[in-house]
Amino acid sequence: MVKKWIIMISLSIVLVVGCILETTYVNSSFDWLINSLETIQIELTENKEKIDTEEFIEEIYNLHNRWHEKVNVLKCLIWHTNIKDVEIGLARISVYIEENDYTEAYAEIASLIDFSAHYLDDFRISSDNIF
Repeated sequence: MVKKWIIMISLSIVLVVGCILETTYVNSSFDWLINSLETIQIELTENKEKIDTEEFIEEIYNLHNRWHEKVNVLKCLIWHTNIKDVEIGLARISVYIEENDYTEAYAEIASLIDFSAHYLDDFRISSDNIF
């Protein structure tokens, strides 16, 4: 009888720790994405007329590449359609920056920040998400 309780408690602990690690990784990934996008948004706002510089283009491509590194783990944890939405948003931002279209780039960045913030809230450990 004691063995069964030890096994059940051990499995429960492993499950709780796994959930906490999953939530932490997803939250840190989307926090990082939001912070990176906000930084790019500020930089774009400072130079509205000429956003198609090599620095901006390289910065968005680096952001996209770093996101791909996180996606390998995220695909095991979250829905692929949500990852696809982020991928599409990043691709659109890249195109708008390359085309020197500040308005569309800014709107797409704002949209992706909003999407990421809502997704981040869905993965927070809270009583609303548990019950």
